[in-house]
Amino acid sequence: MVAPVTTPEPIVFSTSTPETEISPTPLPQPQLKYIFLFIGDGMGYAQVQAASEALAAGGRDPLHFLDFPVQGSVKTSNVIGEVTDSAAAATAISTGQKTINGYLGVDVDKNRITEISETLRDAGRKIGLLTTVSLDHATPAGFYAHVDSRRSYSMITDDLFASGFDFFAGGGFHSTPDAPALADENGYTLIHTFEEAPAATDGRLILSSSLIFGDYGVLPAIDGGTRAKWLSKATDLAITRLTNPSGFFMMIEGGRIDYFCHYNDAASFVAELLDFDEAVQSAIAFYNLHPQETLILVTADHETGDVSFTNGDRGALLRQTISSDICDNTLVAQCVAAQTPYDEALPLFTTAFGLTNLTDDETATLKSAYYKTIADNQPGNTSDEESGVYAAITTACINIVAARAGVVFGSGGHTAKDVPIYALGIGSELFGGTYENTNIHDAILQAVATYPIS
Repeated sequence: MVAPVTTPEPIVFSTSTPETEISPTPLPQPQLKYIFLFIGDGMGYAQVQAASEALAAGGRDPLHFLDFPVQGSVKTSNVIGEVTDSAAAATAISTGQKTINGYLGVDVDKNRITEISETLRDAGRKIGLLTTVSLDHATPAGFYAHVDSRRSYSMITDDLFASGFDFFAGGGFHSTPDAPALADENGYTLIHTFEEAPAATDGRLILSSSLIFGDYGVLPAIDGGTRAKWLSKATDLAITRLTNPSGFFMMIEGGRIDYFCHYNDAASFVAELLDFDEAVQSAIAFYNLHPQETLILVTADHETGDVSFTNGDRGALLRQTISSDICDNTLVAQCVAAQTPYDEALPLFTTAFGLTNLTDDETATLKSAYYKTIADNQPGNTSDEESGVYAAITTACINIVAARAGVVFGSGGHTAKDVPIYALGIGSELFGGTYENTNIHDAILQAVATYPIS
């Protein structure tokens, strides 16, 4: 449970000697120093419900941000009323202006728009941007870049280094093999693991994780190992480096929720959302130490997958222990290379995906899919986020998990559904109701003005 947002009643002191007056100790007034903005990419109401019901089915603690005292609903369409992409959505949130899909930090006429991170940087706050996808991906880039194409990776990276922001954490770079040299030229220390972080906290730092795959993002959360709790560890590191009397603004993205909704891997998107919630817990722990100075927002850029529900065992979403991508890269690749017989291969897949007590129909589906995979003699394409497809046996496994859990995907794309926002702390009262995503920018600045740092 999080500490409630309250202003204590004035303290009245009594005295033992009438002629002596003791003035009460002044109480601290709320002042908004520390701002956490969490963005679950692709995280609509249904994604939150899936994770919540999976946790309940597994007897585990609920999502921590569901306790936040202020909750609202955010409209996400782009400037022409179409379904948004992450670039236009990030721009709307960061600038208060809607734009065209693919645009970052520019309006419909390609004019530069000031982003909230730049406004707060110029006001003296430290800035941190964290993500589980590539550092030059659309959502983080929406807080530092000014380009008319989200695929202009070299230009986006140039804007990253030019921003002067204090801390970045995420995966790699698409088109910047000289990133170490550019980092050095622009006054950044570039590291790849938490252990490499300098003890001194006064310099600029980029954590470009060595745990990357596919589209340069951080490894999927469901696969565990050294990837476990990566986003919460990055958040803790950011807190250590950014906390100062002038305050900070931090954007933390759970970027792979969207990725696995695109590819209809229900258990993997739930694992990403739980990983995201662990990072929120780090912010809540900080809030509990600074309740009169901190604002935490948790929201999304859009919904992905058009997720809905039927009856099912939501606990099935917690029993899968491998992502579709890693399944293709390991189990499928190994079985294809060895031409492993079906009877030997089946237990490998059922164990990894938590599939016990198969029905006759499920068994037939897996058998057919496995023979197709072997006949195709290829493990699928796991390197292209935009058009990648999984091997038949991998697809069959994730489909059975989703069916058992009662999770239904209506598409593999973004939708126009509203997304939630949850708020805790100083200024949280400004985030209730239903409104356009541009209001997030406006309300943050209103909160900063309402609760200035003294």
